[in-house]
Amino acid sequence: MTFDFENLPQLSLFTNKASGLSLSYRLQEPENQNRSAQTLVFLHGLNGSSKSWYYQFAYFKTHRIISIDAPGFGASSVRKAGMQEFGDEIADFLKYLKVESTILIGNSMGGMLAQILAFKLADKCKGLFLSCTYKGKASHKAEPLAKNYVQRIDERNRLNDREFGALRVDRMLAGQPEDDVREFLTSIAGDIRTEGIEWGARAIQYLDTSPFLKKLDAPVLILSGTKDIVVKPDALEALVASLPKAHHKKMSNVGHAPYCENSSEFNQILDRFIITCSNR
Repeated sequence: MTFDFENLPQLSLFTNKASGLSLSYRLQEPENQNRSAQTLVFLHGLNGSSKSWYYQFAYFKTHRIISIDAPGFGASSVRKAGMQEFGDEIADFLKYLKVESTILIGNSMGGMLAQILAFKLADKCKGLFLSCTYKGKASHKAEPLAKNYVQRIDERNRLNDREFGALRVDRMLAGQPEDDVREFLTSIAGDIRTEGIEWGARAIQYLDTSPFLKKLDAPVLILSGTKDIVVKPDALEALVASLPKAHHKKMSNVGHAPYCENSSEFNQILDRFIITCSNR
């Protein structure tokens, strides 16, 4: 199965005047302008990109959608700084787009970034949707990059795009995914650059979002997959414990990529959450 990613909004660039660095993104305006429409900001995982939200662009036609590429992904510039600093750049970017109200949606690494961004956009964030994520590994910055990340970078350098993409799917999902899910994730993971892997790996390894979560006031939904082999149970439990007011929803028979493994249910859960946030 071949996905027509050309149906996605074109990739655009925002250059931060202060840093001189560029951020790539996809923007879709709502079909009908109405006061209840929210700006939905989607943040992808370490195996993804702004393309990852293909099914969400197709479903959420009545809302403004922004899908952002992390540093080293898509056409976003590589950055030495970590997630907190990138969160500042996203905040500047959303100010440039005149976003006054937003719901943040992040999967895996993107969910960690969303936790930081929700804190930085406290007055604008109306909801936080955390999919298959946790608080980071909280390693000391003096520790070298973990062996599994070093191996991933080596594999990206040795393998062609399709081989690398297929390998990432095998390491990301348990069992044998549907053909369309495998093809979708393989095609996206195959585009990932070494620089993106290294930035994301370091950001995740040294991150602990605990200080940000203590100050969150917006509604939060934590979504987990019953077959997720990436987010360990203790890491998920720690996130849930840090957000006692959050609603925890479990999706059955999906792993680390529920946004495409069962996009219909994922979109319905997110849609209900958006309505709840909008009525708040």
